[in-house]
Amino acid sequence: MKKGLQSSLFSIAGVAVMAVILIFVNWLGSRAKTRLDLTEDRAYTLSAGTRAILAKLDTPVQVRFYATRGENKMPVYLKNHAQVVQDLLDEFRQVSKGKIEVQKLDPEPDSDAEDSARLDGVEARMIQFGGDPVYLGLSVTMLDAKETEPFLDPREERQLEYKIARAISRVMTTEKPVLGLMSTLPMTGGMNPMTMRTGRPSPPWMFYSELNRSFNVKTVEMTADKIPDDVKVLLLVHPKGISKQAQWAVDQFVLRGGKLMALLDPLAVLDAQAGGQFGATSSSSLDKLLGAWGLKFDPTKVVADLNFVGQTGQGPNPTVLALTENAVNKEDVLTSGVSSMLFAFSGAFTGTPADGLNQTILIKST
Repeated sequence: MKKGLQSSLFSIAGVAVMAVILIFVNWLGSRAKTRLDLTEDRAYTLSAGTRAILAKLDTPVQVRFYATRGENKMPVYLKNHAQVVQDLLDEFRQVSKGKIEVQKLDPEPDSDAEDSARLDGVEARMIQFGGDPVYLGLSVTMLDAKETEPFLDPREERQLEYKIARAISRVMTTEKPVLGLMSTLPMTGGMNPMTMRTGRPSPPWMFYSELNRSFNVKTVEMTADKIPDDVKVLLLVHPKGISKQAQWAVDQFVLRGGKLMALLDPLAVLDAQAGGQFGATSSSSLDKLLGAWGLKFDPTKVVADLNFVGQTGQGPNPTVLALTENAVNKEDVLTSGVSSMLFAFSGAFTGTPADGLNQTILIKST
């Protein structure tokens, strides 16, 4: 049971990292809209973060959009998605006031466009059995910097704007923003109580490696009396045993305009400091801060829900939540594409946020 749950939780971490990065991007600014968008989900209304990125452009950015356009080569659903991408790129171009230059290419076999796609790292995909491979990707270039989306999956259409905006942000940023990381989990890899048994260091978690792609990650100790001034976003992941002075430092960081994301856990199965023993006490909270914010988090309890009972190797377990779309906020871009999630021994936030704080529930139990 322990091995299966650990495998599931590693998978959850891979999904969670994308949500983390999305939240960071959406912290970037504000927007104004001049064109009328009548689509049901306002697909062509660029977000606040995207508009803030485009407003900072002072150098032209080249976007090469590769899409197979042969009459019978592209399945209908991919043709439709290619049109969505093209329309969104046109919106990027207009909002940027021409700073975004879009080039549309059809990578036919043995063509210059196909050679260009390969040089840019855009991949051909075999979609239909016995059919020809097709291209549907893009590259973003500014001066010597380049970012590539090898294949734009229609299933991730709600994240399309974010992917394009992220690529633009990366090519226009000479230095990565500093992200502060406070955690007792062995995300950075190396030796820990669990790997001491084998004598071999563990690799960094995918979560940590993905963060390093977009940020200069700076480790902050659990006893810190001040969050470094160059940290703009602070990520707390299972801050077990965080000191009172460190919580005060976090509070001061937020008061001066810093962005905080806190991931708390009443029972962290992957906590190496607990010796990797299933069921060993390993809880985290921010008791000094949550009360001031009007929130509660009981680190001695996990959520059980008979409406989302998950299956384990030992049978049904109501504390292992197999969440469906009924538990997910489909109106928020962070979770709109999520249809199912597995939450093992998760905690719950309760209470009413203090004045000045807004609450958006992304995932809930019944």
